[in-house]
Amino acid sequence: MTQPPNTLDWQILSADEGLERYNALRAFIRGLTNDNVVADDVLQETLLRTSKSAQYAELDNPLAYMITVSKSVLYDHQRKKLPSSVDWQTEELEAANDSPEKSYHNAQKLAFIETVLADMTPLRREVFILRRVDGLSRDEIACTLNLSVEAVKKHLTRAMVELTLKLEAADWEKNNH
Repeated sequence: MTQPPNTLDWQILSADEGLERYNALRAFIRGLTNDNVVADDVLQETLLRTSKSAQYAELDNPLAYMITVSKSVLYDHQRKKLPSSVDWQTEELEAANDSPEKSYHNAQKLAFIETVLADMTPLRREVFILRRVDGLSRDEIACTLNLSVEAVKKHLTRAMVELTLKLEAADWEKNNH
């Protein structure tokens, strides 16, 4: 389990302030993922990145900064788990060799993912599909949709977090391989 940083790591915070921020950040991260191991890893990486920030003492709202960092860390973690694009021809060949049971579970999972995507805003869904299915870069998506690269990143992050949370809530990561 990740331990809260000592007061030296967070410069001039009192022990109570440091513990309060630590607990609030930990609760926030645990609300983003059902996997306690991932939550502890994200918390530890967030604390490490935050403690290295020279600007931490100058922030008006350090907890908001830590929450932003934690979202970035979780996004990085989830991005490592997913392919950058899908090769549909390879997927079709692999699917042709699957057992009927595996094909059925894959079809159910795909239908679930399509439902999650359908619930997203049209722009977020389009950004996600252009990146994850079509394999376009963030810059290409920004040009195609007349958005800033930062807006593309925001939509991708939110789409990934939403998809991950809903897959975890439905136990697809654990039970439905």
